[in-house]
Amino acid sequence: MTELRRETDKGWVARFWEWIDARRIDMHAVLVVSLWLTIRVVEWSMDFAGAHPDMDGVRMAAVIGAVLGPWALLQGAMFKFYSESRQ
Repeated sequence: MTELRRETDKGWVARFWEWIDARRIDMHAVLVVSLWLTIRVVEWSMDFAGAHPDMDGVRMAAVIGAVLGPWALLQGAMFKFYSESRQ
């Protein structure tokens, strides 16, 4: 049997989560965190390249590509999640 509840019967956590869900704050947070982490990953790659000037170009590209490649796939999935959630 489903029990009907008034809005005032819900706890503050349930009301707070409904407020977050109604405004899609979690979706926007995913996008902001994705962009912030992208900046951090690109900064790391530039710092790595600057810290290893003696490494040849192919090895440098392989290391940076090994880090940025999977991140680009993850970021693409996050953007897809965000764009599909807006519809």
